[in-house]
Amino acid sequence: MKLNFKLQNYKNIPLRLIKRNYVGYKAKRFLLNDTNQNVWIPNKHTEANGTIKNGENLDYIFNKTKRKLELAGIIY
Repeated sequence: MKLNFKLQNYKNIPLRLIKRNYVGYKAKRFLLNDTNQNVWIPNKHTEANGTIKNGENLDYIFNKTKRKLELAGIIY
């Protein structure tokens, strides 16, 4: 299966899937704003190819990572 490594946006937060093998993982890792800051997003919020599902509420993830967002240059 081909994974989606294109830039995706969630509420003006640029996210890009990190290239790695996710077989057996319960989440996928995304770069924040193409910096070295990253966040894990559970598979229940993504398609099998890593595309974030429409209408998903990921606020609880980003509320826990405010410092990472700040370091990535994102105002949330």
